[in-house]
Amino acid sequence: MKHTLDYCYHTHTTRCGHAYGKDEEYVLAAIEKGFKVLGFSDHIFFPGIHQPGMRGDFSQLEDYIHSVQSLKEKYADKINILLGFEAEYYPFFDAYYEELFRKYKFDYLICGQHFRFENQGFPIYYASVSDPTLLYEYATSVIAAMKSGFFSYIAHPDLFMLGYKQGWDHHTEAVSTMIIEASNLYGVPLELNLGGVNGRGMMTIAGEFRYPYPYPKFWELVGKYKAKTIIGIDAHSPNQLLNSPLEIVFNYLEKYNLNYQDRLIIK
Repeated sequence: MKHTLDYCYHTHTTRCGHAYGKDEEYVLAAIEKGFKVLGFSDHIFFPGIHQPGMRGDFSQLEDYIHSVQSLKEKYADKINILLGFEAEYYPFFDAYYEELFRKYKFDYLICGQHFRFENQGFPIYYASVSDPTLLYEYATSVIAAMKSGFFSYIAHPDLFMLGYKQGWDHHTEAVSTMIIEASNLYGVPLELNLGGVNGRGMMTIAGEFRYPYPYPKFWELVGKYKAKTIIGIDAHSPNQLLNSPLEIVFNYLEKYNLNYQDRLIIK
């Protein structure tokens, strides 16, 4: 089966501190590529939290909203533009997540559970853990995000394979199964993410020369359990909308017989 991609719900902006290009340049690239949907989902700005280089400050929220909504109106006859965030899930911010939808009219949130939140900081990065206990902590927090009802899909659910030096073992298989079964239970798709390809490329991890993610054995399990799958470019530049190696994720769809969903169901 020949696949094409005409959407991107995982798109960042320069506000996060590690993406490039003007907001409008992303829109123009998406139109050039023939996309029908472009969702902006920059790393969430948390009130009172400063994490330069990872996410913008809360003071940038109004500018972000205004920019996306203005582009939505300007290009309404060419592409459907949506307003979102890629956000970690922490129950401490439940009221804020609610406010994003009710007051600021966000279209969606996707969950990218990068960090543990503790004492107003982020002491643990789940993409660089080797302690199996932290793998289970990651899985538990991702499952809590699904259960919360705030999130339309889980970004790069296999993120933990980036830094786990033991490679694929009974722990990684167990936490993967936890996440995948919860995806089915709560009806929250899992994202086949190109960020590990575009952002880091091939590297040696636990004796394997591979992309940090997507990780094949994780997606083999996803196929086995028939969990819903959606593709995410995880664009950090307009060029990535134009030139990402989509054949890599299309091959995953075919090889693992993934239950592919080509549109986001807005919660």
